[in-house]
Amino acid sequence: MALLGLGEAGHVLADGLGPKVRLRAYDPAYPPGDPAKGPGLLDGLVGSNAEAVRGADVVIAVTTGADSLAACAESVPHLRPGALYADLSTAAPGDKREIAALVEAAGAVAVDGAIMAPVPLRGLATPILASGAGAERFAAFAGAHGMDVTPIGGEAGDAAARKLLRSVLVKGLSALAIEAQGAAEAAGLAEWFWEHLVETVTGADERFVRRLLEGAGQHGVRRVHEMDAATRMLEELDVPPTMTAATAATLRRVTETGLPPFPGGDR
Repeated sequence: MALLGLGEAGHVLADGLGPKVRLRAYDPAYPPGDPAKGPGLLDGLVGSNAEAVRGADVVIAVTTGADSLAACAESVPHLRPGALYADLSTAAPGDKREIAALVEAAGAVAVDGAIMAPVPLRGLATPILASGAGAERFAAFAGAHGMDVTPIGGEAGDAAARKLLRSVLVKGLSALAIEAQGAAEAAGLAEWFWEHLVETVTGADERFVRRLLEGAGQHGVRRVHEMDAATRMLEELDVPPTMTAATAATLRRVTETGLPPFPGGDR
């Protein structure tokens, strides 16, 4: 097996899979013999992409999304026919489809993998979704070695789309919380707002989510005015209202186009 990328996820995979398979890994940030690689990381650290990939039955790429296409392009001349190439990077669906085309043109089999939770928390058992031609085969290999991979069918890019939709929500919530807590601090209300934030998030359920959507549709104009006022407040507090202004813009658009469809909603 070859492992491309030794960032946070790559380190965890290397530590977990290293004792179970014949593993070679490559990351330009970790030259072989470099003590900075950390104790016990990997005996199979090699000095090039080609050296890692050549002859491997399975290649797992956990590079950054920005590096995923380049890593694949370096790999394909050295892929063994029929080898699995599983790209687990957080790349756009279009990039995943391009990776699959490169891999399949080389006679290998592509997998689009999406890591769906923080890897340090669950290690090899971190849930991964897999789509593309090699999804079932990759799930079987992964399951035999302690990984949690669920094949979802479809083509390359389908798993990535699910991951990035989750990112829109979770990273968006993170950015909203950062902006709101910063504004609360500037207003002298940090402790009160923190308690309100935690209470709101922990009390959320499906009914709460439906209320968020339906309320935006029913009271859109009033909510736009409310968020315009909130934007002005943050500006007065010298807190950049990036997310707040975007919220106002999104709600304004809803008043013109309506809500997106959701299960149980009005059609």
